[in-house]
Amino acid sequence: MFKNLPREVYDCIVEQVQKLHLGQDQPCPPCYLKDLYNLSLTSRAWDKAVTVPMYRKVWLLGNEEHSRMPKLKIPGTSRLKLLRRTLRERNALARYVRELHMPEFQALYRSATIEREEIVNLVASLVMACPNLERLVGFHIPYTHSFDRLSHALSTRPKLEERVWLLTNTDVELDEDEEDDPTDGYYHAACDPMERFLELNSNHPRLTTVILHQEQSQPANELTFRAIIGTLRQFPALRQLSISGFSATSFTNLALNSLPPNLHSLRLQNLPGVVDKGLQKFANSSLAMSLESITLVDLELSQLTTISNLLSPHLTQLKRLSLSQHKAPRLPSGISFPDFDSPSVEYIHWELRSQAGPSPALISTFAPGDSPPFPFINHEPISCLATAILASSIKKGLFPSLRKIRAPHDPQGVLQALCKPLATAFLPSDSAFFTSPPRYSSPSIPSISIELDRFSLNTSSDVSRPTTSSARADSAMSSPITAEFPCHIDASKHHLRLPQEAAFTPSRSRLAAQSRLLAARKQPFVSFKVTDPNGVVRINKTITGFLGDLRSNITYDLRPDRNRISSGGYNDGDDEEVNEWITGIGDIAGEWEVVEKGGLGNCRHAMNGRVGRKAVSVEDMF
Repeated sequence: MFKNLPREVYDCIVEQVQKLHLGQDQPCPPCYLKDLYNLSLTSRAWDKAVTVPMYRKVWLLGNEEHSRMPKLKIPGTSRLKLLRRTLRERNALARYVRELHMPEFQALYRSATIEREEIVNLVASLVMACPNLERLVGFHIPYTHSFDRLSHALSTRPKLEERVWLLTNTDVELDEDEEDDPTDGYYHAACDPMERFLELNSNHPRLTTVILHQEQSQPANELTFRAIIGTLRQFPALRQLSISGFSATSFTNLALNSLPPNLHSLRLQNLPGVVDKGLQKFANSSLAMSLESITLVDLELSQLTTISNLLSPHLTQLKRLSLSQHKAPRLPSGISFPDFDSPSVEYIHWELRSQAGPSPALISTFAPGDSPPFPFINHEPISCLATAILASSIKKGLFPSLRKIRAPHDPQGVLQALCKPLATAFLPSDSAFFTSPPRYSSPSIPSISIELDRFSLNTSSDVSRPTTSSARADSAMSSPITAEFPCHIDASKHHLRLPQEAAFTPSRSRLAAQSRLLAARKQPFVSFKVTDPNGVVRINKTITGFLGDLRSNITYDLRPDRNRISSGGYNDGDDEEVNEWITGIGDIAGEWEVVEKGGLGNCRHAMNGRVGRKAVSVEDMF
């Protein structure tokens, strides 16, 4: 029977195996590779069907060294060396390789000290063994404008389709006692950091995705206008571009309006040189007409006219707009109120952190006999003008294609009221709020008190802390995970107390949305009163209301791009503010990954590296 099956049937089965192991929230590459390997041993037909997908996307896993294997200078790299030897000896297999997935080697690189350069050299040698390589996924190192073998190896791959540049300063200090070079007084193009950067990007005609990120410091060799624009214009197939962290002198409005045409996705983050005037000019130019996705993070736009130029019928291809910053844009004097009008936009992320307002007070200021207003002790602030105009434009029907909106800070629920009613705003991961044992916070840590309905709280006294369950691979809902922060439940009063550090997390936004739902359900909507001929009331019933619009096609989204759970405490311990909603460069570089040893995945497979966490790909940035 198997001899007569067409090749498409084999390909379909292999695709389903990939979805079973890698398409879930908790992937298991070891089980995926083991199944493919076992299939390849079944018959020659299966071997032909499995070899190509197994080597097209290579999952390189770290491993504990076996006692019989020779001692290695860098533990955990034996599989890399074996794969490199196989690809060098069998050129036919090497030509199949399109993607190298190496997230565990990123963790190995971050935990190493003096072995970092040797790890980079090993990865570079593997890249050189793959002539048709298109993507290096999960392993990205800082570029210090000095020579490193990995950057050189990637520059020689003509079929490369995505490139991540994490620009930083070199840690090597020049020796002042070193003898002066007699040629120091002359210009050498090979010694110019900008020329080297242009040269490293001169052999990628098929590059479609580029990320340029400058670390927040004072770099000695910061990219110039010519280096940035000259590099980008060397990529005729460029479609997705992310630029972040450059100073006001390195990336300005002029650089923004000199970007190459035909971009589909553009992400601008933390660029003080890009102001409202330059972004308005860009939005009205032909360069922006091809954009399908625009992401603006921490640009601190100050004018509403800038947003109205982005949300306008001029951008006919725009489908996604993400705006994340602290301050709320205002309307310049002498300008009438604009309307946001975009017939093509399908998704909006609207995050103005200043609308979150101050944290609710710990002690109620109301008299003992008065009941505090539901759901918070302190009232939510009034929505800003930008949010009010967006809500008004949606209500007027100026966004006919809008299907999803995500507003982490939605005062008074003005946007939530325009979306489909939600049965609940909580996610499966929020179940830990109601199953964690009571945690009494110290008096020095203020907390938020939120009243909950009885239906949403289980007041069992013998609850235990949840563990990550092993859900089915084809389950529609992911298994519960540990909460983002501990909480305290007062079962007698049905109150949930959260630490003040959690006031700006996605969980806090979901709790605020849920509290608005509960408040709406306490308000009477329709009353039924039936009396008999004698005037005696037989039926007197009131149906409570709801929050939302039943005729709306818009979903109120409360899921972040990526759940980030720290290994301890309420934050990662860094002074730098981390955006909890939008995937950032730190997720790509593995800076905020949780590494657990000896855990179990959904398939009960013992994993040596990350447990239950997907490696963030470059595509997730857009």
